[in-house]
Formats: sequence, structure tokens, C-alpha cells
Amino acid sequence: MKIRDLRTQSGIIPRLTVRWLMIAAATIFAFWPTWTNLWRSTASGTAIGYVFVLPLLCLVAAVGTDLRRGPDLPIHDRETDKIVGGIGLLVSLGLQALLMPRFAENYELMHIDVIAAWVFVWSAAVLMFGLRPVNRYWAIWVVPIVLAPLIYRTLATELGGTRFDYSIIMVLVASAATTIAVSRTWRRGFAGFVGSSILGAALVYYLSSHYPTAPLFSVQLLPALGSALLVGGFFYLYERRGRSWKPFERPLRNPSTSTSNWTILVVFAAAIVMFFTPVPTAQSVPVSVGPPATADPRLVLPVGWHEISTNEYDWPRKYFGSTSALTRQTIRADTPNPAWDTQMRPRTVQMDVVQVRRPSTLSVYPSNTTYDLQNARVSPTVRVELSRGVVAEMYTVVDDSLLLTWSNLNFVWTRGDGAAQRVTLLTVDNHEPNALFPEPKPSMASNGSNTLAVLLRGRISTVDSESQYKDLGMLQSLGRLVVEAQKW
Repeated sequence: MKIRDLRTQSGIIPRLTVRWLMIAAATIFAFWPTWTNLWRSTASGTAIGYVFVLPLLCLVAAVGTDLRRGPDLPIHDRETDKIVGGIGLLVSLGLQALLMPRFAENYELMHIDVIAAWVFVWSAAVLMFGLRPVNRYWAIWVVPIVLAPLIYRTLATELGGTRFDYSIIMVLVASAATTIAVSRTWRRGFAGFVGSSILGAALVYYLSSHYPTAPLFSVQLLPALGSALLVGGFFYLYERRGRSWKPFERPLRNPSTSTSNWTILVVFAAAIVMFFTPVPTAQSVPVSVGPPATADPRLVLPVGWHEISTNEYDWPRKYFGSTSALTRQTIRADTPNPAWDTQMRPRTVQMDVVQVRRPSTLSVYPSNTTYDLQNARVSPTVRVELSRGVVAEMYTVVDDSLLLTWSNLNFVWTRGDGAAQRVTLLTVDNHEPNALFPEPKPSMASNGSNTLAVLLRGRISTVDSESQYKDLGMLQSLGRLVVEAQKW
């Protein structure tokens, strides 16, 4: 290679690096509240840390794609690039500012801002490099959209919801990235997928068996990224056997699109607008300090109430962790209270107790996701002060399919050893002894029909704005009695 060519090559890498650094800086700045929320959730033990693994796997796939493919022809339409990139930035802003507030109650579960961030990166890349060069990596851009947080959690939950399940999905994603990177032929792509899957699954099994208390993020990161790097490195060395190990045997080409000051200004102006777009906080109940832990997850009943039946459910293990438990205690007042029922019927209450190892999982799956709210309208929540510093929230639900209104008061407390409980007291407006209560049932994103209604019509379609909170006094009184009845 001539000296002039070497000088040209030495100037290309800084140009490419500067453009990508500008995109990275704009993305980090624009979605800084998102990254801090994600890292806080990751440190508390939730599965959302996989979001930080995806860009690394995409980078592996992108490098492999560049190593095995030559440069494309410098064919561009900068007007199209600007139009498509600008529309992409508007879509990202729409996801963040318009769609995400509609699902504010399920923010921790859905994390629509993660999708918005990925659309922002794609749009900025189109403006910086052009639509044609960016879309040559279309398979890489699709993976993070397909594996959005809600889809990732749903897949893992269907598999069993264990640490192994969450991690094995990341291994499959890493295998897909490896396939994209090494697919000079379909046989090599298949061999890369199989090899990465086997190696990654073995690493996940080893870490899960020998280090069961290791952070979930490490089990998601190390096997997935390690298998992709090792298998990708093996194929690279195999392809270059007997030849130079220099990554690029062909000369690098200057970016065929010019980046004007206006392009940079548009990207960073959009980043500033995104930064000041508020991110909803999960409307979770404050975590209070509760009584010491007991071997029995059921709660001690207060004086004046007796237990009719007890039921246990095992489905929470898929959602809240393998050590989770859900117990329903059906309790009834010993004597009628005219303030609670004018016909002097003793009231029946369902007391559901969800016990988890980490309180952070309760914010991912709020109380409304543990009941079937299809064709239901939910009232705004009100804060209720109980005793011993315990704070609860209450809301009512109008079930149009059952023609019933039921009230929900729930509070969260820790039980000495780090475990947490969410206690839910349920009543219905039918005061007969055989009244129908909502059954605890897993409901991702509060049922598909309600999610679709919120998407198309807004939150007002599922909100009961005329609720009267008829059982507020009763539930507040019972909640205080339940808190005081425990062994403090």
C-alpha cells in the first residue's frame, strides 16, 4: 500500500470514530434518566440488565459482518436520508412523549423508552452515514426491537421464569449474533449458532449450579457475550489460517456521505428535547418496615375476624422468582357492622399475600397485573395511612363483564430477613356470603384487550373517574387491625 494510501486510511478511522462517538454521546444524554433507572433496577436484582448486553452482542455481529463483506457502492440520496432520519427521530420522540405516558403504571414492565432509544440510535446513524450503509445491518437493528423488555419477560416467564430461563434466552440471542457474524455460508452460520448455543448453555448451567447467589446480570452477560466472542474468534482464526491476521485486507473507504453541521445540530437538538421529556415513575406502594419474618407466609388474623378457607398458588414463581409464594386467606367478620352493611350482613374479605425475595420485583408487576382486569375500569389510587408507619394505596375496579365493583387496598413491607410481602385486601359490592371475588391470575401488562384500548384510546378508556370508594373506611380499619395483629 502506498504511503498516501496509508495516510488516507489513518484518517478514515478517526472520522468513523468521531461520528459514532457523537451518536453515543447524544443517546446517553437524551436517555440519561432511562439508563439510571435501568441500572438501578439491574442492581436491585431484576432481569432488565439484559438491555446492557444487547448492544455488545450487536457490536459482535456488526464487526463480523464488516469482516466478511466488502464495501457497498457509494450510492446515496441525501434527501431521502434526511427525511427518513428525521421521521425516525420524530417516532422516537413520539414513543417517549406520547405512548409511554399511557402505560405509566406498567413502566417497569414494558420500558417503552428502551425501544425509543434504539430508534433514536438508528435514526441518528441514518443522518450521519446514510440509509443504505445503515440498512446493510438490518438483521442487527431488528434484534433489539424484537426482544423488547415486555417480550423478553414474557418469553422467560413462559419458560419458567428462573435465572436459567432468563439467561438462556440471552445465549440464543448471542448465538443469533454469532450466526450473523460468521455466515459466509449457511453451513458456517448453522455451525456458529449450534456451537455458540452449546457453549453458552454450558456456561449458564455452570454459573447457575456453582454460583446460585451470583447477580442475575452476570449470568445474563458472561455466558452470552463469552460464547459469542469465543465462537466468533474461532471462526475468524479458521478463516485466516495461513494468511495475515490483519482484520481488514481491503482498504477502508471514507464515509460516502458528508456530515454537515446542520445534521449534527438536528441530532443533538432532538437529544435535548428527549432529555427534558419526563419519564414516568412506577406508581408503586412505598415499602414499609414490617414485623419479623415467620415460617408461615400467612398473616395472623385480627380479633373480630375468622378464617373461612386458605388457598395457595404456585404461578407467582414464574413472575417473582422461584422462592415466591401467593396465599389467599378468605376471612369474615364475626359480627355485622351497620357502617359496612345496612342489612347487617357480616362482610367477607379476601386477603392475598404475595411473598418475594426482592421488593424490586413487586414494582415490575404491580397489583393490577395479578388480577384479570379485562373489560374493567380502574379508579385513581388514594394513599391510606395505617399504623406503625405502614402506608397503603387503595383503588376500585368496575368490572363491566361481571357487573361488579370491587375495592383493592394493598401495602408492601419487608419481613426482617430481606424478604418482602405485598398484602392485598379485596372487597366486592355484593355483600352476600357467596359473592364472587376476582381470582388471582397472572396478567401481563394488565391483559391484552385493556392494553390495546389504552394504545388506541388513551388511559381514559380504562379509568373510572366517578368512583366513590365506598369501602375505604372499612378497609382502612381492617388494614390497621391486620398490621397490629402481627407479632412485632
